[in-house]
Amino acid sequence: MRTFITISLFSLSIASLHAAEPKPEWQNITAELAKTLGVDAPRELPPKEPGGEVQKTAIYMTHFQGLFVLPNGDVGVINNDKGLHRSTDQGATWNKWGEDWMKGVAQSSLSLKVYYPDRIGLTMDGPIAVSSDLGKSWTQIKKPIVTVTKKNTPPFQGDLNIFVGDMDLSVNMPPKTILGFVHHGELFGGTFVQTTDGGVKWDWSPPVLRESRCWLRTGVASASTVLRGAVSEDAKAPPNAGIFLSPDLGQTWEKVSEYTLLGTCPVHYGPNIYWAAREGIVVSRDGGKTWSVCGSAIENVVFGPYFGTSEQEMMVVSYKDGFSITRDGGKTWKLVAPFFAAPSAWGEPKNEMTSAPTGSRHWRGALWYFGWDAKKDILYANCFGGDAWKLALAPAAAAALEKENGK
Repeated sequence: MRTFITISLFSLSIASLHAAEPKPEWQNITAELAKTLGVDAPRELPPKEPGGEVQKTAIYMTHFQGLFVLPNGDVGVINNDKGLHRSTDQGATWNKWGEDWMKGVAQSSLSLKVYYPDRIGLTMDGPIAVSSDLGKSWTQIKKPIVTVTKKNTPPFQGDLNIFVGDMDLSVNMPPKTILGFVHHGELFGGTFVQTTDGGVKWDWSPPVLRESRCWLRTGVASASTVLRGAVSEDAKAPPNAGIFLSPDLGQTWEKVSEYTLLGTCPVHYGPNIYWAAREGIVVSRDGGKTWSVCGSAIENVVFGPYFGTSEQEMMVVSYKDGFSITRDGGKTWKLVAPFFAAPSAWGEPKNEMTSAPTGSRHWRGALWYFGWDAKKDILYANCFGGDAWKLALAPAAAAALEKENGK
């Protein structure tokens, strides 16, 4: 009887720990940083004219306009006015990071890109910064200056901002070939620009890219090869099927796959190219010439993959299903958390920016930013103009149980 009672009590102890196990919750990790930097409210600007009303900055220019996580777990956030800041302790403390010129707005989730395993490329709606040592040092790329031709306007040299870019960082550092999506291209007479000499000279992309009036899913495979999804002139329509490759920087195109791309840009891991598609995460291991689904299919993915400590560890995000993780190169996926509608500067908890997306701007991969610390199993999220948040997936009760059992 005594043995039975002892075993029963131990079983009850384990059961009670599991029953009391708190549900992981998202935690705000940048509210105090926003106060410290003075970006927790719109800034006041002088009146446009004497006696006029004081102006206030746009609400989306407050807080943080971008987040990314390095393979070692370090977290970076950017503010338009205060620049880049980094945390090495999961958001407990923050320090200034990078150079003073690294200020700008990351207009898309893939404006702040990690080129795994060890390179970074940031396009901040103006400044372009690259690093080959995970942010220990940075190189500045000159922003585009091209000849602008518009209706009823003589040609002139225009200084353009790009807010999504992809680069050839596989062997070139600093990168020579960069393909950039122009911010408000309708105002400048073009959509895409590119450089092949590291920003010394920029020019408009060839017609298919330049003349597009909708967001294209585009990427750079090598110094001379670029990729895109199928062209649709209806920006509100769902993506069309097809991956196209150009061996001559956009002059000619060949359809190389029937997959339907959902992600804004590809994600690079060394020479391999990954892309979020309707059919799952697709990968090319030969410079974009052929494509296949990476491991088992996982549907509805728009963001990712975000890699961990190796190419076998990936996290992806779906608006419909949430966050999924694989640690075996995509053979098996585990849904670990529902989609998190990170509060934005427009308010919370539900509005156009934080509710389930239906418009084309969400399909383009804009507004939300995500990351993953694979070692500590922590998810990160930020919505344009809002704070950054984290979700520790490992339950505290499980850790307490391990400690009690001496593990």
